[in-house]
Amino acid sequence: MTRSLRQQDMRAESKLAEFMDSYLYSRITPTKDDSKLKYERKHDAKEQLEGIDVCIDVDSKKFLIDEKAALYYSNADIDTFAFEINSLQRGWMLPVEGWFVNYKLRTEYYMLIWPNVKCDRKRGWVRKEINALEKDDFTIVETMLISKEKLIHKMNELGYNKQKLLDYARVLRETNSEDNKHIEDTLEHGIRIRISTHKAEKPVNVLIPKKILKELAEKRYFVSKEGCASFENRGVAHGYKN
Repeated sequence: MTRSLRQQDMRAESKLAEFMDSYLYSRITPTKDDSKLKYERKHDAKEQLEGIDVCIDVDSKKFLIDEKAALYYSNADIDTFAFEINSLQRGWMLPVEGWFVNYKLRTEYYMLIWPNVKCDRKRGWVRKEINALEKDDFTIVETMLISKEKLIHKMNELGYNKQKLLDYARVLRETNSEDNKHIEDTLEHGIRIRISTHKAEKPVNVLIPKKILKELAEKRYFVSKEGCASFENRGVAHGYKN
């Protein structure tokens, strides 16, 4: 990915973070000083590199959360989420382990985000460009809070442990063709392995179906400026407003 594209992504991610802070975390966590439940957005580069974007403190017990968003698939209603196995990084001879299989990261939970954004009438009612997004351009955002440990255990249970995923990534790179933007293999349980050759890093991701993720989610939220609703696995909904 070029420097300009990375800067574009970082800007969009920061606007999405503002949206999440204003319309999700601040609603589900009280803000009074005597509150027993608080959240903190991490801005320190070291903590972010360690896989921590948000820390939620419940009765002095901290939950370390890494936010991951399908920004480039906003408004697409996709039924999977991509978890990075490895990528090519400048200065490295071999692929570098992706965040999903890097067990050195301090991440305890993933906040997976499927955003929807406003459309631009000037361009024929098409989705606003990533580099032009502002906080309130996000309309309805679907999220799932998932334990990293539980997700890894589930993947192991399905037969896709870390080494198996790395092996799939290696084979996919060996059969990589620059003529295609995406090359992928479909495995069992609806799981897919994909390499994106149009990006400089050529990341290899494992695409996990929403059906599996929903079964593991601690919470599911649908968030908008007007309010948000949370869903538990038993289908009970709870609403939050300002």
